[in-house]
Amino acid sequence: MNTQTELKNIQSLLLEQISSAASNRDVAKVAELSGLAKECERIETEWTLLNRRVQAIKISLNGSRSKSTVSAKPTYSTRSTPLSGREVGKQVRLEWIGRLTTHGISLNRYGKKYQTMSGLSVGVAFANELARSKNKWFLGLPDEPTDIIVLLCKPLAGNLHDIVLPASDLPEGWSVLSRSHTGVKFNVKRDAARFLMYVSGKDMLDVTRYIGNYNPLR
Repeated sequence: MNTQTELKNIQSLLLEQISSAASNRDVAKVAELSGLAKECERIETEWTLLNRRVQAIKISLNGSRSKSTVSAKPTYSTRSTPLSGREVGKQVRLEWIGRLTTHGISLNRYGKKYQTMSGLSVGVAFANELARSKNKWFLGLPDEPTDIIVLLCKPLAGNLHDIVLPASDLPEGWSVLSRSHTGVKFNVKRDAARFLMYVSGKDMLDVTRYIGNYNPLR
């Protein structure tokens, strides 16, 4: 078994143990295991970056073979490659799920979704605020009806906005959401102190009250 596979297995085991500890309301154990889970996340990120640097060295080395081997040396950047948008989204999701344990809430991975201890399905979407579209976030989920929609909106500066919206609170349910070939889309914007979400064929839906709304996840 290689290191990366072993790390995945450890992460799965940690999530199971965190879920069990949360069910038993063992706050100390949850905190301890969450710390280990975060360490695994850091190792995974470092592993990805390390692999990229190794590949950069190999590319530089291959390019140098056509040059003189007497004085030529492989050249490559020592600057760490920034995380891709998908990697950032994965990291933010895991950190957010880890923080839920401090509220006595545990989510289990279930395919592309998550599941609450009571068996409700949870879709978690993430997006960064774009510099060219300030106070706006464009998020997406697979077009598969889910019980609870979580929209993690990361601003250019400041704390993450986590909108936890039961799908039953949508006017006319899942069918009112905008769609594309990749799934359903969520268009969220901040208007002063309010957060609004566009609903196809309807007025903007005020979702401010759903920020930090963790009760549906219990």
